[in-house]
Amino acid sequence: MAKLLGKVSAHSEQDGRPYQEDRLVLIKKEISDQESGWLLAVMDGHVGPETAEFCAKNLESFFDRALGSKKEQVDEDVLRETISLLNESTRHLVTGSTISLAFVSETNSKVLVAVLGDSPVIVLDHNGEVHISPEHNVRTNISERKAAVARGAYYANGYIWGGWREEQGLQMARALGDNDFDAVLSREPEIYRVDLGSDSFIIVASDGVFDPGHSETTNQIERIVEVIKKTPTFDAKDLVNDAISRQTQDNATAIIWRA
Repeated sequence: MAKLLGKVSAHSEQDGRPYQEDRLVLIKKEISDQESGWLLAVMDGHVGPETAEFCAKNLESFFDRALGSKKEQVDEDVLRETISLLNESTRHLVTGSTISLAFVSETNSKVLVAVLGDSPVIVLDHNGEVHISPEHNVRTNISERKAAVARGAYYANGYIWGGWREEQGLQMARALGDNDFDAVLSREPEIYRVDLGSDSFIIVASDGVFDPGHSETTNQIERIVEVIKKTPTFDAKDLVNDAISRQTQDNATAIIWRA
């Protein structure tokens, strides 16, 4: 399999919020002769930025710890262990955060994706097919809603409730931090891999880039995918500015990797 070379762009805007709770990570990783690529992540914080900030500051060191000294290639277990380490270090925090993590292996023309929450990852694969990450949002994912209820939460008005934080519910059934909701949240990411080709691209973004209300997410993603296909120069700043022009009124953060 031929090695891919990718170009990465990133951009973040506060938009209509009086605070910025999003964080992002993009790091070039040279792991071995058999593995090199990019470590990409977007964290969308809520109730404060502390959990997202901790993840941004510690992601690479936890990734390196999960990789260890013996592995020469990144696999699903590395991403799972990375998020497990982040969870162990943040689950006592009142603030919470999603995490969408991707390792782009340019050496092996693939991307490994781990998602916890509702910040989307969109991948155009080697066959030109679009892969959209699972969304752990209780408004749109009925199975996630039922799982949270089975863990002891109750659902009302688009949120799950059941922690000690009575004044604010959660849209997510999976997240980091959110100690008040510890009993009703899942901390297990969904992890998968996608093969990449010479026309592939990857978007890692906060939900504010597409649709914070999660009623038009699919339509917005389909529109943006077609724009990126037709516009070779379209980058993360263009994507975030598109969100601002639609007045999503949410923090908007995006990373785009293009072969």
